[in-house]
Amino acid sequence: MSDTGTTPPTPPPQDDAPATAPPRRDGCLTAFMVVTGIVLLFPGLCFIAFAGQGGAFVLIGLVLIGTAIFLFIRVATPPKPRQ
Repeated sequence: MSDTGTTPPTPPPQDDAPATAPPRRDGCLTAFMVVTGIVLLFPGLCFIAFAGQGGAFVLIGLVLIGTAIFLFIRVATPPKPRQ
């Protein structure tokens, strides 16, 4: 049952090349997904606005405006150089 005269198989050589970065997404696709997400929020926002709960609508509006301002600032700042 034992193979005393044979050597174990050698593993294939490992490639030491660095891992490649994943491909970047197209900017048009990202913008389309963002716009679609915002459009999908409208029915819920309209329901809250017209169901007599205006306070919640104001809060949601402030959160959306704050998020938009944050994203505009992030886009406007230049990226940090990679080290």
